[in-house]
Amino acid sequence: MNKKSYILAIDIGTSSLKAGLFNKSYQLFVVRQAEYSYHSFGMCVQIEPEEIWKAFLKVMEELRDYLSQVETVVPCVFSPALIALDEDGNALYPAIIHWDRRSVKQAKEALAKVGKEKFLRIAGNIPYPGGISVTSILWLKEKEKQIFEKAFKFGHMNTFFVKRLTGRWSIDPTNASLTGLYNTVAYSDWSEEIARELEIPLEKLPPVIPSTEIVGNVTREVARSTGMRCGTPVIMGSNDTSSAALGAGVLKGGQILNISGSSEILTICMDRPIPHEKYYLRTHPLLNKWLMFDITTGGFALEWFRSQFCREMSKEEFYNSYLRKLMEKKMSSPVNFNPYLAGDRTSLRQKKASFSGLTLSSTRDDCVFALMEGTVGRMKKTLKKMAKLIDLDRTIYLTGGGVNETLMSYRRRLFSGFNIVAKDNCSLKGCAYMAKMKLG
Repeated sequence: MNKKSYILAIDIGTSSLKAGLFNKSYQLFVVRQAEYSYHSFGMCVQIEPEEIWKAFLKVMEELRDYLSQVETVVPCVFSPALIALDEDGNALYPAIIHWDRRSVKQAKEALAKVGKEKFLRIAGNIPYPGGISVTSILWLKEKEKQIFEKAFKFGHMNTFFVKRLTGRWSIDPTNASLTGLYNTVAYSDWSEEIARELEIPLEKLPPVIPSTEIVGNVTREVARSTGMRCGTPVIMGSNDTSSAALGAGVLKGGQILNISGSSEILTICMDRPIPHEKYYLRTHPLLNKWLMFDITTGGFALEWFRSQFCREMSKEEFYNSYLRKLMEKKMSSPVNFNPYLAGDRTSLRQKKASFSGLTLSSTRDDCVFALMEGTVGRMKKTLKKMAKLIDLDRTIYLTGGGVNETLMSYRRRLFSGFNIVAKDNCSLKGCAYMAKMKLG
């Protein structure tokens, strides 16, 4: 890298887009962020891809003074976010995201056609509705036939984003892993066998490009609208959780990352794939490594509770004062919480959240603490189960917007026997790691 050249890392999350610039020493020195909203109705949860592109342009305007010196662009994206795209890369339908549950019927039918054993043996995952995006493709095929027929490609958010940046079609293995159509276990390519059995034409799927490879270059049009140089290389990148694993240094089998943000995510690196019907398996950005992960509603559950039952408090008061004091003083709750406000991403049964153990003496404090125990406590159970399958490292790296000293202390109590180490901006740092692997 030249003395004044930068890496532009882009983290596209469920509720905001964050961009960071790294200098020639791979140090993060500036971060900008823009928010957007998802839309939910009934069992449907979706995002307009154009809103994400607008957020990208807004952030680029704030970074414009640096962009002419950007040497490489590396994105990471939340997933799955199934998008039907026309031949020019425009979305024909909103992105159907990971909390969506409209495709339960299609998920059951896909499982009946292909079989659980074959899905696990090849794709590494059960086709859970919304969480494995083939179910959303099948829903479009049945309910929106014109969209299905018109679609030139079905991809994830990085398919849309990279196509807009470079004009090239693509998806990376970490995203392809959550389609149900990719051979995750072999870390290879699309499964002709599963696609054939589900009657999904392979030509409607984008080429799978390794996360650390250059997929294309910034187009003249994007250069004009952002201030980047035309021809700036774009590295394929990965899913945001996979990028965060890289950024946190989770590179060896048994190493653990806990992401505490809008969702609560536990991910464990594996030297060999171990498919399991209750967890998700995806490839690691590093070749011949895999990541197991479990996920439930995290920060969004807390925000839901605040907006419904703590309306007299501002966000700042709730998170920085009330919640901090509560977690410092309270050690247990007689109330229990099942953390399924957005359903369960590892179940065909549509679970719902609930509080139990409520009595006339139950308090709001009891419910908030129960909510925390229900979401974070699920990760503790996952660790116990995974410890029977692989040797776990005794350090848990913790990152995300929900990380602060109070919650760190709570997690140290909950995960006794593990060392909890906080890391910041792991997804952005993972993008820089991928650039470093390519650039040297």
